[in-house]
Amino acid sequence: MRVLTEAQKEASTLRVDAWRAKQLEERPEEYRKHNAERAKAYYHENPELAAKQQENFKRSYDENPSFRAKVIRSASTGRYRMTPTEYDSKLAEQGGHCALCPSTDGDAGRRLHIDHSHECCDGKARTCGKCNRGLLCGKCNRRLEKVEYVLKQGTVVPLAGTWLYRAVKYLEDSA
Repeated sequence: MRVLTEAQKEASTLRVDAWRAKQLEERPEEYRKHNAERAKAYYHENPELAAKQQENFKRSYDENPSFRAKVIRSASTGRYRMTPTEYDSKLAEQGGHCALCPSTDGDAGRRLHIDHSHECCDGKARTCGKCNRGLLCGKCNRRLEKVEYVLKQGTVVPLAGTWLYRAVKYLEDSA
């Protein structure tokens, strides 16, 4: 086995970092897919490491509010392409509550869900950001999915003042 000097290790690290930066710049989707597949294979071969990593993540998420905020912020900006400022602005626009009901939090005391049109970015891990509609509590988010399914089958004539009326109006206004 060949033993590298510190200078050789540093040079190797610099070459690898440069290669990764180039790959990420030139072929971002392919590179992310490559990394995801590599990580999946690694954790499949080492399940004890995956379990330990999950345990550490859960502990940090539960015990560290700043870490939890970072994870939430990352999910919003990554998956829904909505910055924390845009989220706060949308929440203020909605009066600090769900777009369809008076609830002020999502599931299990978490923040409201970012609702988006599944017609636009169906099947993609990330949305384009242009199809974000509003912020919903978990209950309304799940109910709205069912309403959208029914509306694809035909029309619905809801009674004014009901949740269904607000939901249909919400969907019409965001179309």
